[in-house]
Amino acid sequence: MDHKPAHETDDVDELTARIQAGGFWRLAPEWVPRTSYVTPTRPVLLRVRDGLERRGRCEHA
Repeated sequence: MDHKPAHETDDVDELTARIQAGGFWRLAPEWVPRTSYVTPTRPVLLRVRDGLERRGRCEHA
């Protein structure tokens, strides 16, 4: 069974709570549409996080 370190679980939980509270949209420009997005489920958030980490590694290589 695949277990994630506690800090990874905390990060995803924090991001989920922030999105549910509407905090994410404060960071996005007004011209960004606010509808028609995938529901931010745990697997979706993990996929986004992993993509951002890969992008960060590529930019710093």
